[in-house]
Amino acid sequence: MTIDIDLVLDSSLPQNRLTELGLLAEQYGIRTVWNASYLDGRDPLTNMSDLARRSTSVRVAPMALNAYEMHPYRIGMALLTLNEIANGRAQTMIGGGGEVVMALDIPFEKRVRYVRECLEIVKGMCTSRPFSYEGELFRISNYDPQWVTAEPPVLYAGANRPQMLQMAAKFADGIFMSDLSPSLSRSAINTVHERMAEIGRSPAGFRCNNFMAWYVYDDPEEARHEAKRWIGFRAIFREYMMREFMSAEDFAIILEHIPQIYAMASKNESSVDGVPDELLDQCVDNLTLTGGVDDLDRIIEHLLEFKDIGLTEICLEVKNYPEQGIRLIGERILPAIQ
Repeated sequence: MTIDIDLVLDSSLPQNRLTELGLLAEQYGIRTVWNASYLDGRDPLTNMSDLARRSTSVRVAPMALNAYEMHPYRIGMALLTLNEIANGRAQTMIGGGGEVVMALDIPFEKRVRYVRECLEIVKGMCTSRPFSYEGELFRISNYDPQWVTAEPPVLYAGANRPQMLQMAAKFADGIFMSDLSPSLSRSAINTVHERMAEIGRSPAGFRCNNFMAWYVYDDPEEARHEAKRWIGFRAIFREYMMREFMSAEDFAIILEHIPQIYAMASKNESSVDGVPDELLDQCVDNLTLTGGVDDLDRIIEHLLEFKDIGLTEICLEVKNYPEQGIRLIGERILPAIQ
């Protein structure tokens, strides 16, 4: 079984820079370039259009789109447009919303239903024409574009927990997990496969991806500073993940200081009053890929654990020194794990 490497590039990058890095990733055989939809970032669907036009093999993927802030029809139309530019190489992940939804003060209600109906509508728009849909939340009548010629885009569901995973087993082309350990990833994949068996769907061709933050620099101390600085954006609030490596008492300390940990990113800091440094180090060691170039063998061994439990791809977020990160991934990581 093979495993692919995907890449997440910074959502604040200007289009020419995003394209430059995406083309470099393509040269190294990276399967997909993802670009996130953040509150303070650029619009990924627009920003990826030049890479879609100029590339030939790498897949282009805006993430994570959701039906709270954008109607599924608009998601489908924009994705189909990007997919035509990319000659059938677009894909996306439909999620349950995050910081943008919170900033817009939109209630997180019926989350699984929102993701399901968004998947059903976008998939229907991409595969069935004319297409009509009447759901509990959304409706569309007689969508029948005459300009669609490319192969349909791949649709992932952002899913870590059982209800979303079971829904994805029926309605998505794959699951996109985030920050999960090998053991939790295995459990998630098993949940999907068990549900597929119940509904009579073959797992063949179903994609299983897991997001991981990459901080591998020449200077290991700088790498650890950056990993701690951004650790508030990882899954430090999810008890079922944190209790794999942390006591209940230590997790309570983390929860008590979530706002301060989150604020480290904007302050370019890597410590928080009241939180022992060793707790932040535990988070970094268990929720990210962090170290110097000399640590690559250790990181490769960790990534091979994901291959062994059935992941089809691993998505690595590269922040600082993206060219170096892409080259290390292309020259050292890919040959070792494929």
